[in-house]
Order: sequence, then structure tokens, then C-alpha cells
Amino acid sequence: MKYEYHFQIEGPETSQLFTIPVGKASIGRQKGSDLQLDDPQISRQHAQLECTDTDCQIMDLGSSNGTRVNEAKLTPNVIVPLSQDDVVKIGPFTLILSQIQIEEKIPEPEVEQIKIEAVEEPQPKEGFEEEIEALPEEPGSPPPSEAPAPPDNLEPRLPAETLLPPGLTIRSQRLMNYLPDIYHTDFLARFLGLLESIQRPIEWNIDNFDLYLDPGTSITSFLPWLANWFEITFDTTWNEEQRRTLLKEAHMIYARRGTRWALSRVLEIYTGGTPEISDSDEKGEPFIFSVKIPTLGKKIDKKIIEELIDAHKPAHTSYILKI
Repeated sequence: MKYEYHFQIEGPETSQLFTIPVGKASIGRQKGSDLQLDDPQISRQHAQLECTDTDCQIMDLGSSNGTRVNEAKLTPNVIVPLSQDDVVKIGPFTLILSQIQIEEKIPEPEVEQIKIEAVEEPQPKEGFEEEIEALPEEPGSPPPSEAPAPPDNLEPRLPAETLLPPGLTIRSQRLMNYLPDIYHTDFLARFLGLLESIQRPIEWNIDNFDLYLDPGTSITSFLPWLANWFEITFDTTWNEEQRRTLLKEAHMIYARRGTRWALSRVLEIYTGGTPEISDSDEKGEPFIFSVKIPTLGKKIDKKIIEELIDAHKPAHTSYILKI
């Protein structure tokens, strides 16, 4: 016999029916769990279910407050079988297991094929033969007995599941859990899957928006927005690695702007080599320093180097640039 397993969940201000999927399912407080129970007493990864068509098991994942089955506390990382009407206690939530037998389809009996013998058509009587004129064929049309060949440029259609982005399916994964069993149909699962395909990516962006604010993990198109915090404008000569490095260190460079270290670090990020900055020439004029840029076999744009030096040098000084 094959069964389908469900949990009737009762807890603080909630009462719902959860259909346990076949295979492994996670229970915990963190978002993305198959069964998310939002309460401080629930660990982020609290327990794990593993169900097949014939049995269902549960295992505590070393949670802080433990898991109880019929008032018996589970030993962490030990699999315990579940049966009909077992009561699972997880924090303030009570989960009652129910198993429903799945009706197996009975194969339909084969229909005996009846052999039909061809009957010879009667021949027309002599003197009454009818002449049938063939219809004129259109130019380029295939003979009636031959079907037109399909075009050669048609690409094979891929299954719908392979066209979905990671994390989404064509059927509902979460909204169906809020509906009674009577509404658990294939049509409604696909219909709610359309809504989830719009809602879930929006939730992912909100939940992980901190990744956009980190220059190391932000998408490339978001880097100009981060650069606007420091009034930095990148031109086409800055590659992606240089932009991310400058944005990571901008808070330190701007805190020491106007010093030799800040100017040297900006030039080093852009050119890839450490410049030589000197203001100790006794014969030189006051408030004038020299900057020597190593080329390292690369083509250096002198105009851009001058713009960087002008933006990060002390305002009252001048310089001599050597490349």
C-alpha cells in the first residue's frame, strides 16, 4: 500500500495542514525551510523529515530545545519512525501525523481485437461504367498519398522545468500549504505557481539586499550607485576588479585624503604598480613633489593619472609626473 503523509499543525495564532513531500524535508526557523516555524524556541535547522510512499521518519538535528515524539525526547541525529496519529512537539507547535492511503489505478482489461475481413466491392454492370476525371493538381502540391515534410529549422521544445530559473518550479511550493486538501489539485498547484514565480524573486531581493551594498558581492550594474556615495565617477578605463577594490577601500582612502598613503593607494589600484612619491628634494621648490609611475609593460594614459593626482593631492601643492 502507498500512503500520503500530512501534519496538522497547531501553534500560537496558527492552525494549518502541511503536506509532507516525498523525500527529505527540513523543519526550522530560517527562511527556505520546507516547513518554516517562526518562533524563537525553534532552531534555524531544527529537524528533518524523510518520507516515502510506505513510511515516514523524523530526526532531530541537534536543536537547542529538542524535539519530542509522543512526549519522548529524541536523541539528536537519530532517525525515529512515525506512524498514524503520532504527536510531534517542536517548541510551542504541535504536529499530528496523518497518513492517507493512495488509491492505485487498476489496469484496464485489454479489449479483444475483432478481425474484419474486406468485402469485395461489386463491379458495375456492363454498359454503365462511369468515367471519373482526375481533379487538376495545383503546381508544387505533393501527391495525396504523401504528407508534407516538417521544416528542418524547427528546434526541439524543452520541458517546462528546464526553462525555469533556479529555486522556482511550475507548481506551488508554499501557498498550497495554506489550503485544505480538497483544493490540492494539479490545476490549482500550477495556478498558484504562477503567483509564486512573481512573489518569491521579490522576497529574495528584499531578504538579501545586504549583498547589493557590499562591493565584493554586488552585481556590476549596481556599482555606480555605490560609487555615488563617495561622488566617484568611473570611466571606461576602469575595469570591474579596479572598481570593486576602490569601493572596498574608499572609506579608508577618503579618511586620509590628501596624504601620501591615500594618493599612492589610489594610483596603485588604477595602475597595478606602486608609485614612487617624493618630496625630499632639497633643490626643489617648496610645496612641489614628484610622482614616478611604473608602466609594468602597460599603456598608461597620462591625462587620467593627472586627474587622479589632482583629486587626491593636498590642495596647496604642485607635482612633477614621470612615467
